[in-house]
Amino acid sequence: MMETETIEGIDYHFAPPEELGKEDMERIIALVEAGGSVDPGRVRENLSHAFLIGYVRDDNGEIAACSSLKHPRTEFTQMVREQTGLDLSDFLERGYTSVLPEFRGRKIASNLLAGLTARVGNRKLYSVIGEDNIGGQKIAINNNTRKMVVYKSPKTGKKMGIWIPEWMI
Repeated sequence: MMETETIEGIDYHFAPPEELGKEDMERIIALVEAGGSVDPGRVRENLSHAFLIGYVRDDNGEIAACSSLKHPRTEFTQMVREQTGLDLSDFLERGYTSVLPEFRGRKIASNLLAGLTARVGNRKLYSVIGEDNIGGQKIAINNNTRKMVVYKSPKTGKKMGIWIPEWMI
C-alpha cells in the first residue's frame, strides 16, 4: 500500500512495485541506471520484484530520487556467505539509491533510506557499499548502520562492504 511522508517540505513516497505506474517505474529504472554503478541487465527485474520502492518527485512531478528494498539473488547471498561467513538469506537488500545532482546535499538519500528501514517490519536488511564510496558510507553511518564484512566482487574485483542497521545486529 502506498504511503507518503513529508519531511522538511519534501514528500517521500513508499510503494510496492505493483502499485507504481509504468511511467514511474521506467523513470526509476532510468535514474538507477544513470548512476552507472549497477548492472543494467538486472535493474528492471530486481525492481519489478522488489519489496518496496521509495521515491521523491520534483516540483514538476518528475521522480528526482529513489531507493528500494529488494529481494537479493540467491547467487549473491551464497557468494557472500562463502567469502565472509555472513548469512544474508533471509534479508532484504536496501539499494539502488540515486538522487539527481541538483537535489543532492538536502538529506534526501538519508531520508529515503530511513523511510525504507522504518517499513521493513520484522525483516532484516543490509546495504552493499563500495569501499571507495565515501559518500555512501557517510550516509550509512548517519543512519546508524555498521559495516559487518567486506567481500571482493567477482564481477568488478572491487572490495564491497555489507552494512546492517545497528539495531538489527
